[in-house]
Amino acid sequence: MGTRPSDGGISPELDQLGQELLGLALDRLAGGGEVLAVAEAMDAGGTRVTCEFEDDGPEACIAAAREWVRRLDRTGGDEASGVGTPRCYAIVYEGAVADERDAYQDALILEFGEKGALSGYSAFVLVNGVGLGEGFSWSDPEPAGEVPLLL
Repeated sequence: MGTRPSDGGISPELDQLGQELLGLALDRLAGGGEVLAVAEAMDAGGTRVTCEFEDDGPEACIAAAREWVRRLDRTGGDEASGVGTPRCYAIVYEGAVADERDAYQDALILEFGEKGALSGYSAFVLVNGVGLGEGFSWSDPEPAGEVPLLL
């Protein structure tokens, strides 16, 4: 796996991980499914493991996804899935963001980070027409700020 750019950006591997997880979530919403929280971690060898959280309320699922990433880091990975200590991670979940009029818009929220960074980051994608298949639309990802790093 590559290293984090020295300019404080994110590695190409983390960028790809986040984009692919976001794509999975967008596909699910287009089909009418929900995304309470889905987390994915990747080790230094490029092995990935994904875990979905859906058996509780939204806040509890998001908290469980964050704890899952922390636990993978503390325990050195997950032998059963073949993933080692996470090098980077991404978590996606449904939420809402306020627009310039303080009206809330449906969105997918993405949190992501990698070892060695000073913080984690977040982004959002506005969504419209959940469950409408071809009628489903989304915006380009927009940065949403720093979040606590989980690794």
